[in-house]
Amino acid sequence: MDAWLLWLHMTLMASIRLTLGLVMTPLFSAFGVPALARIILVLAFASFAASLTLDGGAATAALPTDMAALARSAGGEVAVGLLMAVGVHTAFAAFAIAGRLMDIQMGFSLGAALDPVSKGHSAVMTSSLNLLAVLLFFVSEAHQLLLAAFFKTFELMPVGQALGIEGWLPVAQGAGVMFSLGFAVAAPVVVALLLADVVVAVVSRNLPQMNVMFLSIPIKVLLGLAVAVVSVRLLGPVTQKVLMVPIDLLDKVQ
Repeated sequence: MDAWLLWLHMTLMASIRLTLGLVMTPLFSAFGVPALARIILVLAFASFAASLTLDGGAATAALPTDMAALARSAGGEVAVGLLMAVGVHTAFAAFAIAGRLMDIQMGFSLGAALDPVSKGHSAVMTSSLNLLAVLLFFVSEAHQLLLAAFFKTFELMPVGQALGIEGWLPVAQGAGVMFSLGFAVAAPVVVALLLADVVVAVVSRNLPQMNVMFLSIPIKVLLGLAVAVVSVRLLGPVTQKVLMVPIDLLDKVQ
């Protein structure tokens, strides 16, 4: 009876970790996966992780004797789940930052439209790169590596084990990587549009009677789209590094 109660306890705690680390990420929100399907998927993964942990003898958690012990165990799983979610969000945030930079430079941010996924206003390039990130994540089979890394966390940090201060260091590293890789993805378009701004500024200086606003917007849109299309073939290494960010950050967790 105690073995079943321990398995049930570990399944519930593992479901908290997986809910925050997997279901709350853009991997599911981008496709509008129904809530019932998310619950079933989380419970299936959680029961599998609990069984593997108990069979491997790596379980350090015991049945909580009071509500305070249960709250501490749940709090630890929330912390680990948030740490897992940071890695996934970092990869997709890099594409979002790149799209935001492109939209600002190209002028698409002036006509932001309603994004049905995020329920907010999002410009063209931001929405396009967000969907492209999800597509590349599944096409490159990075989701399989991510699931393997998620289950590996149950070996590194068994259910009931507290997360130390050093375990949060990957969060700070992920924040730095997010901005650097986001700029690397958008760098060709941003640099080209900055050069276009210089050219337009020189022209407006020599021809002050020209309406620079109506001249620069179509030029920057066409140039930005052209450079984005050409640079897609050259962004393979950067894109691969972005998609591997969640796995790299989880590997650093001790």
